[in-house]
Amino acid sequence: MATVTRADAAPPRSERRLSLQTFSAFQSRNFALLWANNLTFALSQSFRQFAFTWLALELFDTGQALGLIIFALGLPILVFGLPAGALADRIDRRLLLFASQVGGIAITLLTAALIWADAMTTPITMGLAMALGATVAFGQPVRVAIVPSLVEPSKLLNAVTLMSLSQNVSMIAGPALGGAMVALGGVGTAFAGQAVLLGIGLLALIPLRVPAVDRSGPPRHLLVEVREGLAFVARHPGIRTLMLVLMTTALVMAGTFMTLLPKISLEDLEVGPFKTSMFFTAMGVGMLMSSLLLASFSRLDRAGLWFIVTLICGGTLNAAFGLSLWYVLSLAIMFTTGWNAGFFTNLNLTLIQANTPHAVMGRVMSIYTLSMAGGMPLGGLLAGLMSDVWGSREWFVACGFALVAIGVIVLLTQPSLRRMRSSGGEAPG
Repeated sequence: MATVTRADAAPPRSERRLSLQTFSAFQSRNFALLWANNLTFALSQSFRQFAFTWLALELFDTGQALGLIIFALGLPILVFGLPAGALADRIDRRLLLFASQVGGIAITLLTAALIWADAMTTPITMGLAMALGATVAFGQPVRVAIVPSLVEPSKLLNAVTLMSLSQNVSMIAGPALGGAMVALGGVGTAFAGQAVLLGIGLLALIPLRVPAVDRSGPPRHLLVEVREGLAFVARHPGIRTLMLVLMTTALVMAGTFMTLLPKISLEDLEVGPFKTSMFFTAMGVGMLMSSLLLASFSRLDRAGLWFIVTLICGGTLNAAFGLSLWYVLSLAIMFTTGWNAGFFTNLNLTLIQANTPHAVMGRVMSIYTLSMAGGMPLGGLLAGLMSDVWGSREWFVACGFALVAIGVIVLLTQPSLRRMRSSGGEAPG
């Protein structure tokens, strides 16, 4: 498939300045509706991950059990992620997004009812986790793929950052609300809260209008379209490296954080669910601040280079959290980690979308979701096993040093990624 070419001429001087139109993408009504839906979805995700982790601690209290639950949440993304992306390029994206959200409401309500009935067992818990993961596998690639079709190319960095901003807000409010609901009403109440949030987000999808995908030409087998998306990513050196780095980071860092942070908090720092949720809130505050800053830029000519720098910084912070023995210091490290992660995630997604044609956007975003969320369950499973064998804090430190090494290798060996622009193409030089 032919790729979209973009001019490499130097941008006008006005485009290099800090833009004051931090929220310019909201001028699109449809983008604003999608943003509202993404906010409620991200809040429910924050509830979900924290609630499932705490449920596993209450029922099983082993690192291996925690790893299995995180693995069950992400397994459907590994299985259904690529076919879901092909469907997003074939059928009505709005309808697919609507159906996935309705399914999420039904499953979270069922989970809450089973917890209140004291009927949860290990197989049931893992089955429900996989069912909820399936709704994410079919819904999230569509939600991300829609964004470039709703805004002008010049506002893509702003739109991607604002979408991330909604996730940042959820990281601030979600774990705090989830921790408070678990402390006051139990884990079942937290799952019921997820269903309410998803129901509110469903209302934003009713008036949403999404441009139709060009489906001209004879129908093709789903597997052929999946292979086409994989081939596009494999042929583009910058996007290929971005995907590999994202998958490695999810495997080494995200899975470790989601699985072992509550365990370290409970056993090493000796704090309860609410103070544990403050770690995620502090990280969300940091991401919110850096995302607001990044949204003020109309473009970054060396966005790829800045992305690599954030990878190295993230590994350093990961190791620092593992070495910390004090709650306040750990909280400060999590805030700094969030500040760094805001640049990392926004630059990664912007660089991928800016260099991907709309015709394959759904499939590429499914690979993106697979790389980001699919690596987490494997990382969670590995982290749970290593915490029992080696130790939770020790595994944190090892993962941090591994990320630093990967970042240095990418910096030295990927010149095309270093030159990638946030608006597409490569900066000269």
